[in-house]
Amino acid sequence: MIDVAIIGAGPAGYVAAIRAAQLGARVALIEKDEVGGVCLNRGCIPTKALLESTNLATKIAKAGKYGISVDNVSTDISSMMLRKNGIVKRIVASTRHLIESYGVEIVEGTATIAGPREVTIVGSSSVRKIESNNIMIATGSEPACLQVPGLEKTRIITSDDALALEDLPRSLLVIGGGSIGVEFACIFNRLGVSVTILEMMPQLLPGEDEEMTSFLQHLLEEDGVNVLTDARVTKIEENKDGTAIVAATRNGEKTLAAEEILVAVGRVPNSDRLGLDDIRVDERRRIIVDKRMKTSVPNIYAIGDVVGKHMLAHVASAEAIVAAENVMGADVEIDYSVVPRCVYTSPEVASVGLTEKQATASGRQITVGRFSFLNNARALTLSEDRGGIKVVADAKSGEILGIHMIGPEVSEMIHEAVLAIRLEATVQDVADMIYAHPTLSEALKEAALDAAGRSIHKVRSKT
Repeated sequence: MIDVAIIGAGPAGYVAAIRAAQLGARVALIEKDEVGGVCLNRGCIPTKALLESTNLATKIAKAGKYGISVDNVSTDISSMMLRKNGIVKRIVASTRHLIESYGVEIVEGTATIAGPREVTIVGSSSVRKIESNNIMIATGSEPACLQVPGLEKTRIITSDDALALEDLPRSLLVIGGGSIGVEFACIFNRLGVSVTILEMMPQLLPGEDEEMTSFLQHLLEEDGVNVLTDARVTKIEENKDGTAIVAATRNGEKTLAAEEILVAVGRVPNSDRLGLDDIRVDERRRIIVDKRMKTSVPNIYAIGDVVGKHMLAHVASAEAIVAAENVMGADVEIDYSVVPRCVYTSPEVASVGLTEKQATASGRQITVGRFSFLNNARALTLSEDRGGIKVVADAKSGEILGIHMIGPEVSEMIHEAVLAIRLEATVQDVADMIYAHPTLSEALKEAALDAAGRSIHKVRSKT
């Protein structure tokens, strides 16, 4: 009998396997596809590879702004896909090597839970049973379906399909304005595809700071993306020539045509077909766990997208470490209070903590500081001056409650904000730091200074 059998080798499963092995556990890691899960094979990594290709193409097209002449710039989707596939293949191989270096056994096949201490794995040519003191479910998620009339008769694509396209459509309708939808909208728009985003909520990236998402929508529209919010899809039809038609309501009915429809309305947990009905699951298919990642069944844990807390790879890995340490006798709890959220549009969006609306709703008196990259020297030298940073803080104590960014490389800059909130820093703490010049990060100092009423590089209002 082994110590722990982990079902799923994505960012939750493989991290849990490594951490448990570090603590001396005998671990079997079961995966029906490739290690790395959706994030590595069909999500985070391949989309970022394509985004980098399209961002570079856009920058080359603007080379004249940098004093460089470049002729005959063109893009090749097939070559971009080959590059993307090569990156994924390389990381999959290195991840497998990493896992095996800790003595973890990787078992290929589809697993079902036969009991609280037994897993059955059906492989390509054999069936195997593993007895384990503990079982960890890390089965991830899959693209959510759209329930509207006509969908079953119309050819649509999911994010998985979009990552395998060999030919570009002339037009693309993206249903869903969350992180997946807007990232794919950026990719295809920069490849010359006519793109429309439909989002049923009043804003893109629902749940994020309204000021930032409004600015993101402005920038997307400036780049040629058609964005419709408050738009609920009511039916899908298909023309004789194969062009898909979507009818949506937005202050009345509106009909839109596109060669391809990408459904990006989120993801749902892969919690069915596990084989053990005693595990509690909610109405959204999320496995219910406590703060120690334990399910309703003793000795069975669940981590990652299958518990549906944040549906983020970095959160899945954090949950994995908590679960693995508890399996090995610790008593630790997951902390979701400070989670960075990044969207890799162009420019990028990143945030942590409370939005301005959430902070106000909490009953606190707040102060808000802002600084635009238009006034940041480093952003100007990069010709990447679209965006800015917003700091939300408690007006009395100065404690930082939330930081929201839109601009170049903000997915890298957000971690300073994460640390500030985690350590309960104040705007005075950040404002008094000495920042290197010229850097993009100086915009955070300036936003903190603004929140503290001490802005230096912000033009004083005459009023």
